[in-house]
Amino acid sequence: MCRATDGGSPVATAAGDLAEQDTQGTGKLAPHGAAGAGREEPEMAMSSRNAQVRRVALGTGRIAVALAVLSALVACGPAPRPVPPAASPTATAQGSAAPTAEPTATPGEPEPSSRCLDRYPAAIPDAVFLPGTLPHENMSDSRLCYTLRPAQPGEEDWPEPDHLPRVCAAPVHASDALIADRRGYTRLFDSDPSEAGLSTVAYDHTVTRYTGTGAVDYLAEVRRDVQRCGAYTRGDATHEYRIVSGPRLGDESLRMTVRRRWVRAQEGMPREATYYVSVVRRGTHVSVVLDHGWEGAATSPAEIFKVMAEAAERTPAS
Repeated sequence: MCRATDGGSPVATAAGDLAEQDTQGTGKLAPHGAAGAGREEPEMAMSSRNAQVRRVALGTGRIAVALAVLSALVACGPAPRPVPPAASPTATAQGSAAPTAEPTATPGEPEPSSRCLDRYPAAIPDAVFLPGTLPHENMSDSRLCYTLRPAQPGEEDWPEPDHLPRVCAAPVHASDALIADRRGYTRLFDSDPSEAGLSTVAYDHTVTRYTGTGAVDYLAEVRRDVQRCGAYTRGDATHEYRIVSGPRLGDESLRMTVRRRWVRAQEGMPREATYYVSVVRRGTHVSVVLDHGWEGAATSPAEIFKVMAEAAERTPAS
């Protein structure tokens, strides 16, 4: 179950829920909070990867662990697949009517029961997006939703994590009117495959195609937002964005940090962490990589910078 409050990351609570399920060293996740007991809160410069990410014993349980982690993350996603009701014995016996085909979503549209209000064409090709490094990761199961309708009575009220930089508490971008297409996914990956353990971290990768000057305008709007908006509180955490130095990627790029501090301490998670965000423009396309780390700790800069550079290379130039 997703426990993150508004403004939090379901990645953190999904990992915690899984961690609590196994305390016997069976190859699944270690007890939630055990590996991080006594762990210091990350500094602004951030500590090494080993101090930030829990390691998981692999052995024969590697695939099972990866699938369990991905399943927990997907459970927090915006578009669960509806389960069709079983046909009644009476209807089967009569056989007088042809079976009615289930409604299917057209390309680029969410499924019928989804809370997602996105209506983008979703024509941006798969090759633009980075593959995850965990076994059996499915792109269709980790797609992002950028606009959720309010939950109706009886519906689970999912948290709404940030998939794109929310520099101000209530951002307003005129460039949104020039969006021609948008598509994105959450990616889980092993940030240190050379080790005998699974260093699981997560990030969101979004690619947007604009018409006219939309792509240029968006980066200008983000820069202005950083200058005019300071720290703000949303949900149970305060957020503060800053522009930091970084290599030039694509035609134009921004590297930012977002410092997130919980108003109240979260069980098994650091009180404060600083994450990196990359915004890269190539032609009319903008690629955004937003780090989520794991269990409230950010991905090590060296690892997330590699992801950002590769994402920039994959961004279409037209």
